[in-house]
Amino acid sequence: MKTLQDYSFIRGFNHEPNFFTYTHEQAEKELGYAKRLGLNSCRLFMSLGFWQRDKKVFLDKLQDFVRMAWDKGISTMPILLMPLCSEDREPTWDVESPNKGIPSCFLKENYHIAEEFITDTVTLLKDEPGLLMWDVVNEPIYRNEDLTEEKLQMTIEYLHHFIAFVRKLDPVNALGVGHTLLEDNELGQTAELVDVILYHDYLETRSAIENTCKKALAMSKKYNKPVIDNETACLCRANPYDAVLEIHDRYKLGIYIFKLMIEEGIWETVHGICYADGTVRDPSIVAALLGFYRNRGDSIVLPEVNLEKHADKAIARAEDALKRHAGAEELLEAAEYIANLLESCELVPMAYPPTAKIQAFRRMEKPSIPEIRLYLVSLMHTLESVQAI
Repeated sequence: MKTLQDYSFIRGFNHEPNFFTYTHEQAEKELGYAKRLGLNSCRLFMSLGFWQRDKKVFLDKLQDFVRMAWDKGISTMPILLMPLCSEDREPTWDVESPNKGIPSCFLKENYHIAEEFITDTVTLLKDEPGLLMWDVVNEPIYRNEDLTEEKLQMTIEYLHHFIAFVRKLDPVNALGVGHTLLEDNELGQTAELVDVILYHDYLETRSAIENTCKKALAMSKKYNKPVIDNETACLCRANPYDAVLEIHDRYKLGIYIFKLMIEEGIWETVHGICYADGTVRDPSIVAALLGFYRNRGDSIVLPEVNLEKHADKAIARAEDALKRHAGAEELLEAAEYIANLLESCELVPMAYPPTAKIQAFRRMEKPSIPEIRLYLVSLMHTLESVQAI
């Protein structure tokens, strides 16, 4: 797709399908979730290892994914170079570097590995109508104590080489570099070379996120190029999904949240919207995708959990069940009565809601009555402590 003047319509997601185990059916299910969420673009992670194992199978699966996504109204931004990361987050290829201080992917004698991979991928996809643009390299600059001037210069040469290489293979479709920070577009000397300025933002407060949005718009104006935040949102970085969606919407900036699926691995505890079965981690993310944001103003109306005396009734029911030494199901019914009051009024943490624990008890073949009784008592105490709120 040729470069657009405005990408503010993008509400995208980062996605990492496992091309070793990829099936059309699985991808269709996951892309179906994205469509239902109103997401319209996919930033696609690809690994050199998939391609190296079986090039034809990898390319067939890649084309299948891109075409299926477009059938659902979802464009694709493939990441062409995704340097593998070791435990200390140094980028590298599947080849040894003779210099431990310099990642092997930045050595010119290894450029041919990336060139062959890019040639296969670009040749395959450049005429696909669902191709939005190329993200030439993901996070090429790692700002740590080892970022020497020598390493930075090698990174800049690497970036310039592969931007030109992709441009020669495909002079039509837009391209950018998915930098770790907005400022890296200038540090890496790519702002003048790309069609779209791309950056990542995982900042910790609303003011910090807003400040980066303002800087992004300023950089867009400076270089007369559109800008997209193509990786953001992380629970453990104090970077909430609903906050970044709300703020980027306010500043009319395209955004790709990280990521669509909650998948087994290093990021499952802090990233992702959907579980494999289509349930979600946090409904507030879904609401934000639809343009509905939590009220944080002065007009908040607090819930009154005991307005119709259901809190009193639920506690009395629990006390009666405990007194009569009721069976598991009756105790769980009493527990659910309390849990539904607490959850619907948002009076308890929802990362692992009480009803999830109750359902876990119900799935047990022989649930422990003493454990259920203890849990019911704890729910009673919680409800009693918040009745006045």
